[in-house]
Amino acid sequence: MASRTPAQVALITTGAILTGLVGYAVYFDYQRRHNPEFRKSIKKQHKKVRAAAEARNKAEKDRNSKLLREALKEIQAESPPSAPEQQEMYFQEHVGQGEQLAAMGPDSYVEAAAHFYRALRVYPQPVELLMIYQKVAPPPVFALLLELTSLTGGGPAGAGAGFGAGGPPPQAPASIDDIDEGGSPTGDSQGTSSGSGMGSGGDWERVSEGA
Repeated sequence: MASRTPAQVALITTGAILTGLVGYAVYFDYQRRHNPEFRKSIKKQHKKVRAAAEARNKAEKDRNSKLLREALKEIQAESPPSAPEQQEMYFQEHVGQGEQLAAMGPDSYVEAAAHFYRALRVYPQPVELLMIYQKVAPPPVFALLLELTSLTGGGPAGAGAGFGAGGPPPQAPASIDDIDEGGSPTGDSQGTSSGSGMGSGGDWERVSEGA
């Protein structure tokens, strides 16, 4: 008997695996349709999976809430600058850091929200800035930012007023350009520099261009 080539062996192995998968699918479907105990077993497994997912989500939420409270203590111990020029630099610095951290993924979302909150403290129109954050920040980061403002009883300078019980603000025709055109922390029309702040980064630039 002639020996099989590696290609033939691979083809036979693949065929056997596919046959087994098809056979199991047929068996599974038959049991699901005709065996009540099998259906109960599947439902129990689904419940276990959902319960495990809910437990993970709750643990993550509790962890984030604890980290937010710790971050808020640090922020409240800080003194934001009072001079207009320093406020603008402070704003640009923390928006830039928040943007970079948000792009790093879920492990950095709490830190990103804390930096966005610091920038919010010195912005003259915090509600407007929250609406811009809603459009350009990842939704989990924005949710953490809202939770952070709720811990202060409504946020700095009335931020979050009228949002209800932690719900997001309504969509508004705001864009990153609003900051550049007349919403800098100094209150003048110069806005932030083009090399930093809200206008930097891929997602932020796309929102600015499409608004």
